[in-house]
Amino acid sequence: MSTYQPGSQIPITSRAHLSDAFDPQAPEEGRVGVEWELLPMDDGGGMVSYFGPAGVEAALSRFSPPHGLLLEDGHIAALKLQGGGMVGLEPGGQVELASPPFGRLARIRTFLENNLRGMEAAARPCGFRLKAWGVAPQNGEEDLPDVPKARYGILRDHLLRAGRLGRRMMKLTASTQVCLDYRDEAEMGEMVAAVLPVLPHIAASLANGPIFRGRRTSWSSQRPRIWRGTDARRCGLPAFLFKPRPTYADAARWSLGRPLLFLVREGRFVPGDGRSFDDWLRAPGAFGPMTMDDWTLHLSTLFPEVRLRGYLEVRTLDSVPLPLVMAAAALLKGLLSEEGRRIMAKAPLPLPHRATLGRALLEAGRHGPRWNPEAGPSVKEAMAALFRAGSAGLRGLGEDPGEVEPLRRLVRDGLCPADFWKQVSAGDWVGPDPLGMGESPF
Repeated sequence: MSTYQPGSQIPITSRAHLSDAFDPQAPEEGRVGVEWELLPMDDGGGMVSYFGPAGVEAALSRFSPPHGLLLEDGHIAALKLQGGGMVGLEPGGQVELASPPFGRLARIRTFLENNLRGMEAAARPCGFRLKAWGVAPQNGEEDLPDVPKARYGILRDHLLRAGRLGRRMMKLTASTQVCLDYRDEAEMGEMVAAVLPVLPHIAASLANGPIFRGRRTSWSSQRPRIWRGTDARRCGLPAFLFKPRPTYADAARWSLGRPLLFLVREGRFVPGDGRSFDDWLRAPGAFGPMTMDDWTLHLSTLFPEVRLRGYLEVRTLDSVPLPLVMAAAALLKGLLSEEGRRIMAKAPLPLPHRATLGRALLEAGRHGPRWNPEAGPSVKEAMAALFRAGSAGLRGLGEDPGEVEPLRRLVRDGLCPADFWKQVSAGDWVGPDPLGMGESPF
């Protein structure tokens, strides 16, 4: 979710200060947040427009009291929820439930379930529901208009130049993103090293995007392929993540070298010109000086698989039903805890090279749990090790390891959510229910 709210207008006087953006503010061990994107779908499996009396904006308006509306040019851009968290919008009208960071998994579950039920109640009179699917199964990229946010208009123009699948990413995909606190630079480096090898295994187990334009594809999850064709300069796997001890300065240098997408002046979004943020620092021209708000906004336009923003954000996973959202959050919380990392260090998964991991993510997306890694254990064997370490980590943090059980059952049976898609009599495709009820075992 990307909803601009003005920040610090202090001019940047030293590049050394830019590393401060990656330093955590009042971190708590084991604290987690989740951003869960959902597709607005009609009864025939098509996406619903943002506009109109039966559109996504109308449903947000119905849901808004007593929450705060964030408007852009008279249209609803997001809801700021009472008690914390937000309901945001992606460019195709995908609805994102973004929780506050919580120390307990039960609070995340309550937040997501309550707000999903509230949004569903608001969407029902409009004739649509929210679906936890990785890719819209019927639509093309330009079937519906974009959500009217200025940054999305600039992003559209940029992605049309940057990669052939960028528009598909913007308009048709939905993800589950898990954010975890790290306490300092050393722990950030340890968590990055721990999470990289497990990404393709967890992504394969949660693959949930097999259908495109009404036909089953050869992919269990299309999102890795789509992201590969989006924008190589701001997506993917930055090389600094593979250093033995990545630092905040490494993250700042990589971010400085990425093209500036836009900045905000006098409340107006101004598109970049292809130059990097570092180039703009050196020669801002009529828009200078560059500020810390510009830097924070720039960081929000970078989309690597693992993103650092004062916390660690795992961005690789498809949108999946709530029981699997919670299983993924629990597993990552346990694995990346001090105890989980200690256990995994005794029998680690092989740390892949950057190119190897990129290939692994693609193959995991194609084959799901039937992916055969180039090196190391199978998905089922690797996940068994991750469950052991993650469960121990959860117990050490006072959490119930039973949270991972829905995912454990899938792995035991060699399945992923993509395996539960079915074609109904009308020829429409139907995937798992967002609350995990019905015929699927979630």
